[in-house]
Amino acid sequence: MLLRIAWRNIGRNKKRSGIIIGAVTLGLAAGIFLMAFYSGMIEQRVRLAIQNETSHLQVHHPDFRKDYDIKYYLVNGPASQKQIQSQVEVKQAAGRIIIPGMIASPSGSSGITINAVQPEKENAITGLQQKVRAGSYFNPQKENSILISEKLIKKLKLGIGKKTILTFQDSSGNMMAMAYRITGVFKTSNTPFDENNVFVNISDIDSLAGLHHQYNEIAILLHSGSSLKVVQTKLKSLFPEYEILNWQELAPEIALTVSVGEQMVLIFMGIILLALAFGIINTMLMAILERTREIGMLLALGMNRLRIFQMVLWETVLLVLAGCPFGIGIALAAIGITHQTGIRFKKFSEVYASFGYNDVIFPELNLRQFLIIMILVILTAVLSSLFPAWRALRLKPAVAMRK
Repeated sequence: MLLRIAWRNIGRNKKRSGIIIGAVTLGLAAGIFLMAFYSGMIEQRVRLAIQNETSHLQVHHPDFRKDYDIKYYLVNGPASQKQIQSQVEVKQAAGRIIIPGMIASPSGSSGITINAVQPEKENAITGLQQKVRAGSYFNPQKENSILISEKLIKKLKLGIGKKTILTFQDSSGNMMAMAYRITGVFKTSNTPFDENNVFVNISDIDSLAGLHHQYNEIAILLHSGSSLKVVQTKLKSLFPEYEILNWQELAPEIALTVSVGEQMVLIFMGIILLALAFGIINTMLMAILERTREIGMLLALGMNRLRIFQMVLWETVLLVLAGCPFGIGIALAAIGITHQTGIRFKKFSEVYASFGYNDVIFPELNLRQFLIIMILVILTAVLSSLFPAWRALRLKPAVAMRK
């Protein structure tokens, strides 16, 4: 009965009700889309970090990551790699030799990390071949070839076909130098990564580095990130002598970005809903003031104060909920379109790349986030109704009927 009365009261002032419903629609649509935008940006950063930098898991000698000293390599690395690859959850396992070193040209030099990789396996994990913008990927027929980034090409004034010198320490601590010919130029969405990394074929450097067919890193890509903890636990039991870390442990700043990003989204959503709540409260208080005489008559006729309270509460909640389908529909339509086309920030591409983000964002929203939004909207509706309903409770029938 109260629901029916509350719904009829909403229809009595269509203009005011329409304003509240419109405000709820716009606020909810903006909030949902904002959450989807930030969610897509964070998801993209994690995906790019896993693909370009960390993979899902990495295996090292326990002392390797302290100083990245090449002498700390994996004993029986190839055998370990095969055993890891045999796990059903593992999509690809690639052996690497990671060496801090220098790259030099007639125009200057720069400190870099030399990534000696297995070309086919590395491409299966990072898609390195697809990131080659000029020249070609590793060719088994060509020895001592190197892939360097567009940033380093410009910095060292080099070009495809030119030679460059790599200098580094081998596993015995001796300084080694080797000339490599540039066969390809790569570019990722992470500018700092590009400036500090080069890629060579592992077969061209392992003997020179003193690691004969061995690795100091095994990168692991899983079929699904959901099995990350299970696989990590399993590998730790198989290889207790190794350090096995997941991407969150390898790049804690990215894990922090994820948690902070989720909090920021909730804060923005809270601000939008708070502003919306104040608008609803203000409008409903005006409605209470306009209906003071009517409410006084209801009280005088015997309607108890609890039912008055419930009536005003239901009016507010129904107004908010009436705007929800429109707001949700607009937001989901916008997310669906932009998830397919992406939102491009071409003018800010360098800024995004400097933080490891792509300049094209694909908004996305999962069920958990959607449920959080719905809970926040319902809470906003209930809380917004309490103060107007409380004001209606305080009316005295004799005084109200004289107004």
